[in-house]
Amino acid sequence: MRAGMLAFCLGVWLFSRVPVLPPWPVSSIAGLLLLTGGALTALLWRYGVARAGVAQRLRTRAPALVLALVLALALGMLWSWLLAARQFERQLPRELEGVDFWVTGAIAGLPSPRGAFQQFELDIISACFRLHPRDCPVGDGDGAGEGQGEGQGKAPLTGARITLNEYASLTLAPGEHWRFRVRLNRPHGFANPGGYDYEAALFQQGIVARGYVRDTAFNTRLSSARPGLQAVRAALRSRLYQQATGLRHVGVLSALMLGDRDGVSDAQWQLLSRTGTNHLLVISGLHVGFVAMTAYALVNLLVRVVPRLLLWLPAQHYAALASVLAALIYSALAGFSLPTQRALVMVLVVMSGQLLGRRFMPSYSLLLAATLVLLLAPMSVTQAGFWLSFTAVGALLFAFTGYRQPPARPADRPSSRSSLRLSAWRLRLPPWRQVWQRWLQPQWVVSVGLLLPLLLWTGQVSLVSPLANVLAIPLVSLLIVPLTLVGALLLVTVPGLAIGPLWLADRLLSVLFAGLEAAAAVGPALWQPAPPTPLAAALAMLAVLLMLAPRGLLPTRTPWLLPLCLLTPLIWPAERARPAPGTAQIQFLDVGQGLAVVVHTRHHHLLFDTGPALGPQFDAGRAVIVPYLRRRDVRALDMLIISHAHQDHSGGAASVAGQLGIRQALAGGSYTDPLASARVGRCRAGQRWQWDGVDFEVLHPSARTHHHENDNACALLISAGGQRALLTGDIEAAAERELLSRVGEQSLRADILQVPHHGSASSSSAAFIRAVQPSLSVISAGYRNRFGHPAAGVVQRLRDHGSVVCQTPRTGAVQIELGVADGPRLSGTHRQRDRRFWHNIPPSDYGKVATVPAGGDICGRNRDGGRLVDAADNSVFDSGDCDCH
Repeated sequence: MRAGMLAFCLGVWLFSRVPVLPPWPVSSIAGLLLLTGGALTALLWRYGVARAGVAQRLRTRAPALVLALVLALALGMLWSWLLAARQFERQLPRELEGVDFWVTGAIAGLPSPRGAFQQFELDIISACFRLHPRDCPVGDGDGAGEGQGEGQGKAPLTGARITLNEYASLTLAPGEHWRFRVRLNRPHGFANPGGYDYEAALFQQGIVARGYVRDTAFNTRLSSARPGLQAVRAALRSRLYQQATGLRHVGVLSALMLGDRDGVSDAQWQLLSRTGTNHLLVISGLHVGFVAMTAYALVNLLVRVVPRLLLWLPAQHYAALASVLAALIYSALAGFSLPTQRALVMVLVVMSGQLLGRRFMPSYSLLLAATLVLLLAPMSVTQAGFWLSFTAVGALLFAFTGYRQPPARPADRPSSRSSLRLSAWRLRLPPWRQVWQRWLQPQWVVSVGLLLPLLLWTGQVSLVSPLANVLAIPLVSLLIVPLTLVGALLLVTVPGLAIGPLWLADRLLSVLFAGLEAAAAVGPALWQPAPPTPLAAALAMLAVLLMLAPRGLLPTRTPWLLPLCLLTPLIWPAERARPAPGTAQIQFLDVGQGLAVVVHTRHHHLLFDTGPALGPQFDAGRAVIVPYLRRRDVRALDMLIISHAHQDHSGGAASVAGQLGIRQALAGGSYTDPLASARVGRCRAGQRWQWDGVDFEVLHPSARTHHHENDNACALLISAGGQRALLTGDIEAAAERELLSRVGEQSLRADILQVPHHGSASSSSAAFIRAVQPSLSVISAGYRNRFGHPAAGVVQRLRDHGSVVCQTPRTGAVQIELGVADGPRLSGTHRQRDRRFWHNIPPSDYGKVATVPAGGDICGRNRDGGRLVDAADNSVFDSGDCDCH
């Protein structure tokens, strides 16, 4: 049974690695084979095992077991396909992207204030594509008559969930039915090495489109919120903010009470992350388990006071029911978020054993909980929370319920008097030993167990996490959470009395944050090693298992020595592969409507622009550039160039400077903001330097100042082995004309061109493109951006000059090898290399190019025609991937 559940979970995970969703005929055939295999297994087990002798039974059982495991694995894949295909049926049609139309739906969850706008989720009941809302009748929710009047049945998006931004400050409440004029796009996130897969998170949440509400007087509330769970959550949050106006940590209290993280500040999140305690200040599995355990203990005690109740059920059954009910209510307050779902399933599994009078093996309970979670939400296997939560529970179960020494033989047992002495000695354990067993050892086990998952998912581990959690968990779980829940109960019943427990919880939170700040100031709070190689990860996993193994399993007096040796490749990693001398690797990162280019030589690293800032708590430096550089094990930048002051090129500079060392910085245009770790000089034409046989030269700006900021941007020429790349920032036609007259056409020739100003029609003039003659052009732009970049005329002009055109909305990050033999070479595009079936890859007309004639070209195809060999891992792609279609 456990092997079957493990195979099912493995099948779900394997399906999450599929690049393209299989069509229904393939899946239908797989389903028929699965049914046939299941019937064959049943027959084999029934007639081959039940009626055979012992020897024959052993020979027959092995094939049946193997077939059953294969079927369980296939069932996991098929189940994932069914749910994924169902969600794909609701996705936004391509032809509706960027189109204004009407939707009718119910607000799901709590609206989130985001400064200038509020964000909320809407469950669509129907969609209407008529101009005026009076022509869009509101029916019973089936969408009939609200399509385009063509009688084609259900309208698009019916039953789908979308995310909307609303800028007109409408008063919205969960459960209300509204009709909105909306403009939508399919979910589309950044695609970079080491980056977060935002599209996977939205797909896991069932979000099929994102957009905003158009500001019109015809947006109408159709019905008020009906009584229900979301209405209760909204009322609780409203009363909390009304009653707790003088409290310092009302946002954290809302997170603990309702799972609402919007009120937690960016500084608080950073402190929690550095100390490894961010799981404590939201409704997490730890809190749900604590509430369930408390309810179990209280009811188990109180029921025994009323003996008549014990005539109906044992006290443990009452306690188990109360535990499940408490976990259910607390999870409902959090809106049944994914972490609370996992904890609730775990509570149900454990308490079902109590109700059935059975004790499940710990491994069985863990696998059953994982299987149930993946049945409900298969895509949760793509999120870090799934792996971290189950790994933590698994580590505790392995460490505390594993190997035990066998009982002593009667002859070896001590006498009764010595037994009494032994029991008394055990009761008088030294205080430090009691503290270790009750508080420190569980934290040690969890910290060691999460070492590898944290490094693989986040790239960092908090060194002060064990100490911080030892102090913070009792404070939060035993005091702050109960006080917060008492405050929630009083907010519903007697609002005037709620301020008492909430005030006390707020004071305790102040103590908690002061303690965390002190812990973070002790020394380096975070360990950020180089990303582990597969071999280092495997050895680290074995080391963790040995460290968590019960005492006595390793027959040695130094059980720590072998795990320490196995951790050596993780602690002191081998040197990473780097570009050869005289060559450079250029990485055009996908930062949306902005620009960020990283240039690696043998021993140096340059960053050209830092992408946009998309809000006070989100910018490309923090979300894209720093994770990418950490993945490459880059600790400091030798040069940072900020081409000009516009925020889509400089928005991430502060985050980069705050987390990485910068040895030298240059800026163009009017950029004057100071950086935390470097003094900023000015870009000037004629600046030159050489790193590892690779030449760099600033071509622009000159002493002449242009009226437009874009025309004063830095332009950088990179030369390696006779091959050249030109980075242009946002220069426009005036700067292009100056370059042509001052530098000359011959000096502007380049194999690689970063297309100026995101492919705007105001740049990339015919004369400039004719002078550069690029064989590969990269356009960094946002997906369906409001500026219409790139202009169709610019793309066509580049193609007419024989250039391969890559657009980051379609390709993601673009990696190019400069100075290599038969180069320059396009060695990979992230969206094609790491493609998953949920990724939104624009259609072929989003940058489709013609194939370059055979005989050797920018893509490194051989003369026999048509294959791309990846320089990093020798994998072979179809030539279409190289063409950046």
